[in-house]
Amino acid sequence: MLRPIDLKAQPAPYQDRYKILQRILEVLQKFNGHSVSVEKKAVELEASIATKSASKQSYRFSVSILLRDLVKTNGDLTKLKNDGLRRRVRGGQGTTTVLSKKADVIEKLKEMLLAEDLLVQNGYITKLYAMSPEESVPSSPYISCHRCSTKFKKDEIMEKTMCRYHLQKKRYNRETKTEEFPCCGESTGSPSFMALGCKTLDYHVYRSETFHEMSQISAFKKTSNVEGDENVLALDCEMGYTSLGYEMIRLTIVDFFTNSILFDEVIQPFGEIIDLNTEFSGVHMIDKDKTLTFSQALPKFLGKSLINKNSILIGHGLENDLNVLRIIHDKIIDTAILYPHGKFKSSLKNLAFQELSRRIQSGEHDSSEDAIASMDVVKVKLGIPLDHKEWI
Repeated sequence: MLRPIDLKAQPAPYQDRYKILQRILEVLQKFNGHSVSVEKKAVELEASIATKSASKQSYRFSVSILLRDLVKTNGDLTKLKNDGLRRRVRGGQGTTTVLSKKADVIEKLKEMLLAEDLLVQNGYITKLYAMSPEESVPSSPYISCHRCSTKFKKDEIMEKTMCRYHLQKKRYNRETKTEEFPCCGESTGSPSFMALGCKTLDYHVYRSETFHEMSQISAFKKTSNVEGDENVLALDCEMGYTSLGYEMIRLTIVDFFTNSILFDEVIQPFGEIIDLNTEFSGVHMIDKDKTLTFSQALPKFLGKSLINKNSILIGHGLENDLNVLRIIHDKIIDTAILYPHGKFKSSLKNLAFQELSRRIQSGEHDSSEDAIASMDVVKVKLGIPLDHKEWI
């Protein structure tokens, strides 16, 4: 009996893949007879689905579609890609196929949705929690600075001090065999004062990590309670540091099918601004007389026409964005998880260059640029031309 190809990342237990491979082979042999080429094709089809599936759920869904199509086409492999799913486009050398129906694209995207256990593993909040007795007890008044790691009193965050830190995380240099900070080139073992940090700030900052810590600023909302139209949206938030921690200061939402920017606003944080993180956020100032508060922005981005229970959301490291939006959502495509980099997650900057041959984040970050980049990475994975805007 045939065996499935070994993969580094298994979307389903080996025994499940083994049984499914035998089922694919059985259907192929029913229409095409018994031959080595048929066996080889069965292995290729199963491996192709297993490689592209991000979860057990998407793997099983893709297999069911394949088996349905095999029966529908009487095992004619040449019709699999064109059976109502794709239209053929000629140009250059050879022929390619492009998804042309919105409904078919959405079905393909649903195959890429992350299962709940994978969301939890990657820091997503998937449900509302009640505070336990232990959490109701006041915690230590001290907290570590998110930048320099110095312990300080949380209620003294607006008192001036000196926070010395590096703008970028250290990386290992294989040539020098030392850890270096890309922002300034200093190594961790350097005797220079600069090794302690190439930038200083007058205040320490912190970042709330738990559901209850973040809920103290504003409550989380489940999108499962928000009715609305089915849509596919790419989004990205820019964040800054305030007296209340790490907060959203800009939100951009882009439509997958039209490439149109549906929402792009600078938003006032709840706390007093300490650092707008301009080097990364691209936000230089917030005019309180002209910008939306969070409560004013919420009904604009959470509702029938934008983010709702039927929305498929695309982003890179989207757990951070949903946390500052205080949103709990279950239809997620995260390109940081979709394209892992060994034990670590790929940066969007590297992923955009790798998959799109596009340079982004060469200066200050732009949430619209980042949202579009993550969206385009998914389009490339599905074989959709980036300029394609006509759908049926």
